[in-house]
Amino acid sequence: MVNLSLVCLGLLSLWGVRGEVAPNFNHCKKFFFRETPVSGLNIALPTPVETKTKKLVNPKKCLSAYNATSPAYICQRYNNQYYFATLYDRGRRIPLYSAYKMDIKGKPGRKGSIVNYEPQLVHPELGHNQKEINECLTNIKNYNNRNDCKKSIEPYDATYKLAWSQAHNDDYRGSGYDRGHLNPAGHHGKGDASQATMTFTNVAPQNSTMNQVQWNKYEQKLKVLSKGCSEMYVVTGVVPGKEWLNNRVNVPSHYWNAFCCTDNNNKPLRSDNNNNPLRNDNNNKLLGSGGALCPNTAEGRVTEYKTVADLQKELRRLMSVKNNVQIFKGC
Repeated sequence: MVNLSLVCLGLLSLWGVRGEVAPNFNHCKKFFFRETPVSGLNIALPTPVETKTKKLVNPKKCLSAYNATSPAYICQRYNNQYYFATLYDRGRRIPLYSAYKMDIKGKPGRKGSIVNYEPQLVHPELGHNQKEINECLTNIKNYNNRNDCKKSIEPYDATYKLAWSQAHNDDYRGSGYDRGHLNPAGHHGKGDASQATMTFTNVAPQNSTMNQVQWNKYEQKLKVLSKGCSEMYVVTGVVPGKEWLNNRVNVPSHYWNAFCCTDNNNKPLRSDNNNNPLRNDNNNKLLGSGGALCPNTAEGRVTEYKTVADLQKELRRLMSVKNNVQIFKGC
């Protein structure tokens, strides 16, 4: 009988020293204001336990990351460059949040659809970069061959491993939900920065009307607001819900967003002496920091918050979080 706890420990020992899926965001802290990651929102479910474990051969090498620690800290890497950070909930197979810097000057550009997967959610030894499905499956098969992982054993099959580790296209097909970006392609210029957002670890089920109308309008507004900033730090996340797709992928009850706008010295823009929000003289657009929250329904309305603290208070209530929530330190 295989001692799965020992197998799990073996996998975790590898996890800490390999690649872009790691126990922290040390390789991509630059996407957080003052290089301080979000705290208080680690509400991930435990990774589902693989039950088909009888007569496994060479489980220490062949067993996928079925029992790896949840959440996964992903420094999203595309073509050997980091573009944003994601806290990925293995148990719910959705990102809890993605953190990035707004591309203030670049013209928005989106090419294609959600096509990329994170190979290191399958095995820590696999490549650092996001990959399309065929390349992911090829890499997993090559790994299986090198380690004598027989594909006749279902948990070792490449397609099975990939599907177990993260959401995939079939989860969304016919569901009526969009694959909603947390870090939207439209907040980046044309090219790799935009393409890097096209990964299943950056999307969650989102009501199509809410995605294409209410939330889309807010994302466009945020892009306009960024014009008065030297840098705009953005974190977009979800509130996990009670509904599931195929008993595999959690459907969030809400989407939320927080932003922090800074000056040339990387200091947050603040209110004036009369406690009025700072405005840009050229276009009279609101600057500083704030946030938004919207129910994940066709009728949902976007509620905007003048302070991040107000948003954090509401997130604590919705998620039943007892600890303090801090999205930005000092903004």
